[in-house]
Amino acid sequence: MTRFSTRELLYLEDTSKLFDSIDKTCQHALMEVTDPQIKSLISSINNTHKQWIQSTASLVTKSSLQ
Repeated sequence: MTRFSTRELLYLEDTSKLFDSIDKTCQHALMEVTDPQIKSLISSINNTHKQWIQSTASLVTKSSLQ
């Protein structure tokens, strides 16, 4: 299994914070937008980012358990 350096873990933490910010922005946009096509696009973007968040969190968790 991969072991991450401190630098890599800090990068993943920063990336996670960025994705959290994107999630909040998308959630806010979904409440404000009325066009169904735009809502669908925003929802798709947000779901993709959530998958990235889960993937990076999984990597960090697996790395820290070793």
